[in-house]
Amino acid sequence: MKQLLLIIAMFWGVCMVAQEQHEDGTWWDNNLEFYVKQDLVKKFGELEICIYHKTNEMCIENLMTTYEIRVFDANNKEIWNSLWTGKDMYMSFSKALPTAQYLTIRALRPFVINKLTGTRIYQDKAMELKYTVQ
Repeated sequence: MKQLLLIIAMFWGVCMVAQEQHEDGTWWDNNLEFYVKQDLVKKFGELEICIYHKTNEMCIENLMTTYEIRVFDANNKEIWNSLWTGKDMYMSFSKALPTAQYLTIRALRPFVINKLTGTRIYQDKAMELKYTVQ
């Protein structure tokens, strides 16, 4: 149990290094971005993403944000779009999308929420990722 608490404390310390607290009490971190962990969009209609910390080079699993997914084919025609709460970063679309060429993931707000504390961590602009489907 002590080892688990030590690991959690070390992980929390790594996560807090890049964040800064402003005078008004808000937390800010512009080193966060969306990252695709698993791409099975064409074959099964499944996608797993995370909120990735660029400086620490790791997914931060306790962060969430609402986001929109838009999937496009080779002719830049939108073939799918959906909104997600961000509570679960694994998405299963209702069908496989074999013609998918690329997708965009765009946060709806310029902040993420720490699921453990409820603290908002603000960014200068909302996260956005354009990803070429494999």
